[in-house]
Amino acid sequence: MKDQFQIIHQSAKEERDYVLEYQNIDVNLRPKINLSGVEIDNISRDRAVAIIIDWVKKKEKFHHVLFLDPIKLMEMREGKSLNRIPKKSSMVLAEAGGMDWAAECTGEKLEETISIISLMMDIIRFSEKQSLTLFFLGSKEKVIERLFFNLIKHFPEIRIVGRHSGYLTKERELMVKEAIRKTGPDIIFLGMDFPDQELWIENNTGYFGKSVVIGTWRTFDILSGNLDKVPDFFQRKELHWLWKIITKPWRLKKVWIAIRFYFHFRWKRMKSKQQASP
Repeated sequence: MKDQFQIIHQSAKEERDYVLEYQNIDVNLRPKINLSGVEIDNISRDRAVAIIIDWVKKKEKFHHVLFLDPIKLMEMREGKSLNRIPKKSSMVLAEAGGMDWAAECTGEKLEETISIISLMMDIIRFSEKQSLTLFFLGSKEKVIERLFFNLIKHFPEIRIVGRHSGYLTKERELMVKEAIRKTGPDIIFLGMDFPDQELWIENNTGYFGKSVVIGTWRTFDILSGNLDKVPDFFQRKELHWLWKIITKPWRLKKVWIAIRFYFHFRWKRMKSKQQASP
């Protein structure tokens, strides 16, 4: 039986001519929708990757790619202190089931919910072909090392210029920041917990140069095989976030946020129907 990393690696999209396809995508076309005061890029995964690659090629400035699921959306919606994070981000993507339902409740339609892992793998494949440099920061030491060896096994030409666990002392943090500054990677994959990850990015933009920083949360654990496989039903529905709540119910705060998410957008749907009624 194949492990999870191999299944992801051997996707049907692997044989595509990425370079040619991304060159033919209009990176200036970026429609958006607004969910509770958060502007989300309403684009496909291919367009998102093409835009990221365009940023890497132009090397004009630092960019932050932010992924949102229902829990994070509720913590970053209008009126919350973290609402400043999506406003500062270069790209905001809806990454999980439930986000499409929330959009429908407000009379909008998401083109696609985008899996962090799928986007990450597309970028890694392209990076190997185009010799882009990558830096991985996050999770535990054994996880980041296992991820590294998995990647070089499947992508032998990949250029990983740095990797480090996300558990940082003050001394190690300074060392990592200096390593990022000196190597100037094209893309940084950052895997920390929410909202530590977003706050770390916000507080350290001066070290990123002109890199594209993509927040991946616990994706490193999944790709390294360190987490139990999410059941097929929850994978198909893109409800990884809900599975985490069900399997770890002691995280009562997240359970409460999920309930508020449901009633928050049910109320918006009711208001939308009332306004549409003659």
